[in-house]
Amino acid sequence: MHTFEIKRHVEYYEADTTGKLTLPMILNWAVLASKKQSDALGVGQKIYLGRGLGWIILQYEVHITRRPKINEEITIKTYAAKYNPFFVSRPFVFFDTTGNEIIRVDSIWAMIDIENRRMARLPQDIVDKYQAERVKQIPRIAKPAQFGIDEVFEENDYHVRYLDIDANKHVNNSKYFEWMQDVITPEFLSTHEVTDINLKFENEVRLGHMIQSQVILQEHTSKHRIMLGNIVSAEAEFKWRDVSF
Repeated sequence: MHTFEIKRHVEYYEADTTGKLTLPMILNWAVLASKKQSDALGVGQKIYLGRGLGWIILQYEVHITRRPKINEEITIKTYAAKYNPFFVSRPFVFFDTTGNEIIRVDSIWAMIDIENRRMARLPQDIVDKYQAERVKQIPRIAKPAQFGIDEVFEENDYHVRYLDIDANKHVNNSKYFEWMQDVITPEFLSTHEVTDINLKFENEVRLGHMIQSQVILQEHTSKHRIMLGNIVSAEAEFKWRDVSF
């Protein structure tokens, strides 16, 4: 398999009020690493968009030992691990300058036909470039904890804007993290640090949609749901630890 790496410095506009890399930027950096690898292998955006295809991410599992701070240099290593005709598993590992692993992101990817918005078979000539292991079944990521029927939740409404949409014509994945965090109180966010995230995408959100970000917040866990009317667009489970900044 082809392993690929990029280096990034945390800029001030990529950090939150704690001076640490934001959760949406963790995903953005991971996707950037995969894009850079695809470009280097000659199967970048121009190739797959030219065939009317787009990469989508179905699920993330994130473990955060710590988030890097402003001006810190980080190395992100990634590779396409396993694939079958429709899915690819890809890990991303973030290292600090001393070689310590500080963040790990495991992810499941697929391709869609951009015009009809249906899942497409992975083109063999594209997949071959990554030298991933072909398997019958991709290792699954467990589903995040779901909302109970009688559980009480908080929610905010959000309008999907033009700048929320990416080249695949759907909402950029990092926006879901923004919606999910934004519904949590600043008081909780200022005294807690996220350690684990399990985020599963279910149905697309498109330009002009009005969605609801819902949360059930407990002491060290939170359950999240992005709803489009009665349709679940995404579900997630966060784990938190107490912290003083």
